[in-house]
Amino acid sequence: MIISWLFLALVFVGIICVASLHFLATPLFNNILVHCITLGALIGTVNFIAVDLFYRRIEKLKDINRQLRSKLMTDSLTGLFNRRAFDIDMKNVEHNGVLSLIFIDIDNFRNFNNQFGHDVGDAILIKVGQTIQSCVRATDRVYRYGGEEIVLLLIDCDKKDAITLAEKIRTEISRLANTPYPQITVSLGVSSYPDDASNIHDVVVASDKALLMAKQSGKNCAIAY
Repeated sequence: MIISWLFLALVFVGIICVASLHFLATPLFNNILVHCITLGALIGTVNFIAVDLFYRRIEKLKDINRQLRSKLMTDSLTGLFNRRAFDIDMKNVEHNGVLSLIFIDIDNFRNFNNQFGHDVGDAILIKVGQTIQSCVRATDRVYRYGGEEIVLLLIDCDKKDAITLAEKIRTEISRLANTPYPQITVSLGVSSYPDDASNIHDVVVASDKALLMAKQSGKNCAIAY
């Protein structure tokens, strides 16, 4: 469709140029060679300008689309990927090798919101998200799954390494300064493919179950499925 519109635009521009040259320039130039050179230069210049403007417009539209796509996939509060991005990645992820998931839940998060206000809760979410981002690899994906729950997708990461990372994240978050409010802690559930499931959906379920076990075990701990 874009090519068709470009073709029509250039043809239209060419017709306008030739008509203009015929009525305006021909009386001034009787020499055929000068006439041809002038015509070629004029059409080439105008076509270049038309193509350049068209290209700039396409690039601007592409940039707008990239920005919109990024907003659709990003949580506005934390800057992490959102649930939509997680669902899409789960459908498209290639799992020929190993991968792991870590489900993370901020302990007693409702108490922060109820006792100190949602501004404090939002600040804690941002702080936790930044801490997690500082612990992971560049290839890892971090999502705000919903509410106070965050999920990590770790490609080419086996269960042992995922458990190590989960414990590192738990420790770093527990060390965060949060005065005058209570200490921030998290519970984490770890699962891996193919150790714990034969497909991605079951890996998600396994991580969620492991997180539930961590919550039931007293919180502020990491448990593998």
